[in-house]
Amino acid sequence: MTSASATVSGPSDEELLKAIAGKKSRWGWVVLLVLLVGAGAAVAWRMKGKKTATIRYLTARVSMGEVIESIEATGTVQPVLQVTVGAQVSGRVLRLHTDFNARVHRGELLAELDPEPFQTRVNEARASEASARAQLARARADLAQREREFARARELRTRGLNAQAEMDQAIGARELSRASVTVAQAEISRTLATLANARTQLTLSRILSPIDGVVISRQIEPGQTVVTGLQAPVLFVLAEDLTRMRVMADVDEADIGRMREGMTVEARVDAFPGKKFRGRVTELRYGPTTTAGVVTYPAVIEVPNPDLELRPGMTATVVVTTARIENAMRVTNAALRYRPAPSGDSAQAGGRRGGAGAAGAGRASEDGEGSEQDRAHVGRVFVLRDGRPARVRVRTGVSDGSYTVVESSDLRDGTEVVTDEVDEAAAAARPASGGNRGGGRRGGL
Repeated sequence: MTSASATVSGPSDEELLKAIAGKKSRWGWVVLLVLLVGAGAAVAWRMKGKKTATIRYLTARVSMGEVIESIEATGTVQPVLQVTVGAQVSGRVLRLHTDFNARVHRGELLAELDPEPFQTRVNEARASEASARAQLARARADLAQREREFARARELRTRGLNAQAEMDQAIGARELSRASVTVAQAEISRTLATLANARTQLTLSRILSPIDGVVISRQIEPGQTVVTGLQAPVLFVLAEDLTRMRVMADVDEADIGRMREGMTVEARVDAFPGKKFRGRVTELRYGPTTTAGVVTYPAVIEVPNPDLELRPGMTATVVVTTARIENAMRVTNAALRYRPAPSGDSAQAGGRRGGAGAAGAGRASEDGEGSEQDRAHVGRVFVLRDGRPARVRVRTGVSDGSYTVVESSDLRDGTEVVTDEVDEAAAAARPASGGNRGGGRRGGL
C-alpha cells in the first residue's frame, strides 16, 4: 500500500513583511486622523472662545473746569532777617542780660565778658602814653638848650672869637635834639593807638544787640569762656521780625524753568496739618546745590506769619502755582495714557498699549508735522465708534496730575473717552482665589 504524505507550507518571509507593513500603514492613518480631529477641535474651541469673549470699555467724560498746574518742593522756615551775634574778643562770660524769646532793641546790652583784663590793658596804655609825653617834654627842653647854644656859637663866630669846629658842633647838637622831639612825638602817637585799641577791646567785652528783634537762640552760659579765633563764636541768634518769615525751598532742576518771581505759593507744615500759609516767590537764586547727584536750586518764598505759628527751623512743603486755566476743556490723564490692545479687530485704533505713568504720556510723536515743541504737545485719546475705539488727535496743555487741558474739534463737553478696557470672559474664567480678581483688565491705568 502506497502511503501518501502531504506537506503543509506556511507563508513566506516576504508575505509576512508585507502584512506587517500593511498593518503599520493602517495604524498611521488612524493616528493621523486622530491628530487632525484633535487639532480641529482645539481650533474650534479657541474660535468659539474668541467669539464669546466680550471686551468692555471703561470711559470718562470730557468736562469743562479749572486746571491748576503746580510744583511741589520742600524747604526750611527762616526769619526774613536773621542775625548771628558773636564775640570779637576772648574772655569769661560774667553776666547775661537776656534770654530765649526776649525782645531786644538796637544797642541793648545782651551779655558782659569779664572786663578786668581789658581794663588792665587800658591802664597800661595810659601809662605808656604818659611816659611818652614826658619823653617829649624832655626832648623839647633839650632842644631849647641846643638852640641857645647854637645862637651863642653863631654870635661868637661872627666876631671871630671861636673856631668853626665849635660852630659845627653846636649845629649837630641842635639837629639831634630836633630828632629826639620827633621820636617822642611818634611814641605818643603809638601809645595813643595802643590806648584806643585797649579801650575798643574793653567796649567789645560788652555784647550789644545790633538790631531790634527777638532772641531765638542763646548759646552761652555765665562763667563760660569764649575764645575767638579765625571765626567769631556764636553767642546769640536774633530775628528781626517773626511776623514775616521765608521758606528756603529746594526746587528740582526739571521744575525751576517753570517758576517765576511773584508766583503765589501755599506752604504746609507738620505742626498745622490742616492749615495753608500763603506767600509768594521773591527770589530765584542761580547757585545750584547737588545732593546725591540730584541738582536743586534755592527759591526764596516770603510767607506772612501774623499769628507767629511758623517757627524758625520748621520743614515746610510748598506748592507753587505755575499756571491756572479756568473753564478749560479737560480730560482725565488715564484717557491720554490708554492704548487699545493690539489685535486684528482693533487695527483701526492703531498704536500699541503703553504703560506710561506721566500725565502727558499720551502725547504722541508719531505725527512728524510741525516743530519739536509742537509735537511735544500733541496727544491722542480714543472714543467709541460702532463699539470700537477710534483715535482722536488732541493738543495738550497744562496738567494738574489728574486732568489735562486739551484742544480738539472732535471733542465736546460730555464726550465719552476711553480710559481702559476689560476682557470680561478672561476675568470670569480666572479662579476667584487668584491674586488679582480684576485679571481681565487690559488697560493702562
